[in-house]
Amino acid sequence: MTEPTAATLPSFLSEVFRKSLSDALSRASATDWNVTVSDDQARATEDSSLWYGLTASGAVNGSAAIQLRAEDALQLAQKLLKETEPAAELNPNHKQSIETLFGKVSEQFAKNVQSLGFEITSKIGPIEAPRWRGPAITLAVSETTPGSLTIMVQFDADMLASISAQPRRGLPAEASPSVTKPQVGGDNNLDLLLGVDLNLTLRFGQRTLTLREIMDLSSGSIIELDRQVQEPADLLLGDKLIARGEVVVVDGNYGLRITELAEPVSDGEKMLRSAV
Repeated sequence: MTEPTAATLPSFLSEVFRKSLSDALSRASATDWNVTVSDDQARATEDSSLWYGLTASGAVNGSAAIQLRAEDALQLAQKLLKETEPAAELNPNHKQSIETLFGKVSEQFAKNVQSLGFEITSKIGPIEAPRWRGPAITLAVSETTPGSLTIMVQFDADMLASISAQPRRGLPAEASPSVTKPQVGGDNNLDLLLGVDLNLTLRFGQRTLTLREIMDLSSGSIIELDRQVQEPADLLLGDKLIARGEVVVVDGNYGLRITELAEPVSDGEKMLRSAV
């Protein structure tokens, strides 16, 4: 099979993986993370990096190789484990925390692709540096501002071919390179997305707990959140705040009376976020 070039990588695939990593990080650490696609050209290196292989099967199938430099892996692992003292090198606990994180990324990747109407399963695990080369992206990852550490992801030809072969159910137009793209913002683009189911989350508040505190939880335990009773609850789409409001009861079910909408975004941003 002809090896694809970086120019053939659909932006849909980049955004799905970026969103999957962002969601997994935020859930693993109970804090918000910035994950952006870097302008720096991704390139695999022959160093002491950690490598993980994601394998997808189903409507979308193929492999992706994830590279994390040793120094970045140590920094990320310490943040996940909430270690405050700098460590000299990666230890088994650090590596296990990274592997657990990428397991969550794999689960989220499958969910995000399934939300577009494609039934797939995916799994992930440590691998040796792959011999194959494919189009790749560099993700800049940080808790505050982009650029703290980087993760490189490269996709094989099988994954790109399986995406290109699929009908355009719910996919942004660029995921099907053989089909002429409609004008951005046109009715055709909207029709692709309006039928996609999206999960909303109602958040009453947050609390960061240590592993010891979590292990001490039992039936009857009370966790105090960072929000007063009279403060509005958050309505989230993925990890994005879209509205706030007052919690109500409707026919025995909880509901939300929206009192405040989040700042609007451009049509292009709305379509992209809804697609994943």
